[in-house]
Amino acid sequence: MYSQKQGQSQNQKQQQKQKMSMQQIQAVNFLAMGTQDLRDEIYKFAAENPALEIVSDAISVSETRGSRKLDKESYSTSSYGGSEKADAFQNILENTEERRETLQQHLMHQLNSMNVSGDEYELSQKLIYNLDKNGCYGSMLNPETLLDVTRPAQTKKMLARCIERIQRMDPVGVCCKNPEESLYVQAKIEGNASVLTLFILDGRLELLNPPEPSSILKKVSAYKKEWHKKAFATALSIDSITLTEEAAAESLDYILHLNPRPAQDYVSDVTSEFEKPDIVLSVEKKAGRGVSDDFSRGIVACDEKSYFQLRYASGSLPEIRISEDFFDKTSVEQARMFVKNLEFRESTVVLQGCAIVKAQKDFFIKGPGNLKPLTRNHIAQTLGIHPSTVSRMANKKNSKFLDTEWGLYPVSYFFTSGVKSDSEKEGEISSERIKTEINYILENPVEFGFEDGLKISDNKLSILLNERGIKIARRTVTKYRNQLGLRNSYKR
Repeated sequence: MYSQKQGQSQNQKQQQKQKMSMQQIQAVNFLAMGTQDLRDEIYKFAAENPALEIVSDAISVSETRGSRKLDKESYSTSSYGGSEKADAFQNILENTEERRETLQQHLMHQLNSMNVSGDEYELSQKLIYNLDKNGCYGSMLNPETLLDVTRPAQTKKMLARCIERIQRMDPVGVCCKNPEESLYVQAKIEGNASVLTLFILDGRLELLNPPEPSSILKKVSAYKKEWHKKAFATALSIDSITLTEEAAAESLDYILHLNPRPAQDYVSDVTSEFEKPDIVLSVEKKAGRGVSDDFSRGIVACDEKSYFQLRYASGSLPEIRISEDFFDKTSVEQARMFVKNLEFRESTVVLQGCAIVKAQKDFFIKGPGNLKPLTRNHIAQTLGIHPSTVSRMANKKNSKFLDTEWGLYPVSYFFTSGVKSDSEKEGEISSERIKTEINYILENPVEFGFEDGLKISDNKLSILLNERGIKIARRTVTKYRNQLGLRNSYKR
């Protein structure tokens, strides 16, 4: 037989738990929010709490209506309850710009009539809806960020083809970085521009100031002279022609007939299919001697003569203040907490941006292809914050964007893995840099002793990369080559 005993015992266990307050939860939620969601949250809070007042809003009603559908209950004339407000609403409707064919619709009509692959169609569509009111992408996303890494066929070569195809559509010269590049593209497509004209349009428009043939001739001649004083200076396209005042006059007349804003006859509609990028920071390089890092002011030292200035993109958020005439202590305190959480978002975004710029300084100085390996943990340790705080700003699904000299880039773009390098100075080389090196080798095979890139196997690529200081195995080369959408040497 078995005997059963029943009894009671007491045990002590000590646990340490941390619970987030409602204020902390709101603060971290603000950090993860996009600009439009944050705008909605501000307006919602202001409507519920009379202690918070919206002073001004840089975004017009028509712009807000363009990105979000009108709430019928909020904006119908019957809900206004007064003739004055109804008249104000009617005035908004009457002053809304007449809907013409948008640039995006005009370009999509042309794209739909072309015989292109599914990948090229999708990429071209993204490029078209990434154009601003001038038909340029300089203020929008950098085209490379539109490539879908899950679709191997979408390569940089395909991207270049898609851009060129759109540039040749009507109106000619859209899908350029800026109006200056548009002029150059228009001249190239027309095919009858002189050597001097193309030379000026290729990033040297300052030679046209003032727009007088004699002055242009002097400036071009001076430019040519100064250029050839440089050590290792390469040949210029104008070295083979005779520079005359007549040639300068012809170039000036030709350039003046080009249209720097080819999309001016169309309405821009970037929000009809794709959301505008959520820009949270702008990064600008400025001149300044001996400037040291000051993250609290958004300053990151660049070199002895310059520094980077980071600015929080608050222009799309309404300006708010706490009403001094409201005496309900509870409402005032809640408004103060709300404003404090908005300030937390701003300061955290700026601090993280500064840490990223400092860690990826080579990119911000030299441009794409110069990223270093960087993890979210590294940024978190640098700032003394939790990695999840960094992730709320930099996750790929809901990433924020940095407006840089090289275009718009998602914050997640700056976090990349890497491999060891032979160079003690470099330490590790990012995967982005390795992909750039692979592309360079395959596109310049003669430089490496091959007749063409079709015969360079992954094993030979591995050897060449090792010779260039990048320790990488053949299987890793294969992985990166597949990510670039390139076939192996047997199928290329």
